[in-house]
Amino acid sequence: MNRIIKTAIIASLLFVVPFIADAQRFGIKGGVNFSSINNSQAKDNLGYQAGLTYQIDLPLWFAVQPELMFHVKGARIEGLSSGAFGLGYLEVPVNIQWGPRFKDGDIRVFVQGTPFIGYAISKDMKDADGNQYDWKNINRFEYGVGAGLGVQLWHFQITGQYNWSLGRLTNLEKAENGFKEIFSKSNFGGYTISLAILF
Repeated sequence: MNRIIKTAIIASLLFVVPFIADAQRFGIKGGVNFSSINNSQAKDNLGYQAGLTYQIDLPLWFAVQPELMFHVKGARIEGLSSGAFGLGYLEVPVNIQWGPRFKDGDIRVFVQGTPFIGYAISKDMKDADGNQYDWKNINRFEYGVGAGLGVQLWHFQITGQYNWSLGRLTNLEKAENGFKEIFSKSNFGGYTISLAILF
């Protein structure tokens, strides 16, 4: 019964939101990631993000902005042949924004919270001998939350955000011992800076 109620609530929201929205805009988005893992020997690594966004303006200065993004996350760490590794995730973040609008909505300053889910579709992870780690070592599903600030000037939106991946990077049941030694307690965290162009 609880599942039926939850499904009904979600379906109702999906039906109602477009009707109470003040405006809806499609856009493209890209930026840089400064990511790392919670390992004392790890250092930040530079990655990138790119994808599509869809903004729905709501009453009371709220907006919802779901996205489909490709994120490259990684870190620099000892014990790997190149000193660095990276994973590419296909992510679905949903930005929940609030902030005042000025000049008939052309200027907006906002805060946002962002739950997200993702799935790893590419990797560059080599051991000390230069061999690629197999996918069996990696928990390809990820989920987490982010918090950030942004400003929107007409069709341009700039955001800065910190993201926390809450799941494990390692597939503990199948991972090799060498992989577990480096990554067993690890998941990603880091800053993103992005620019979106809305149409």
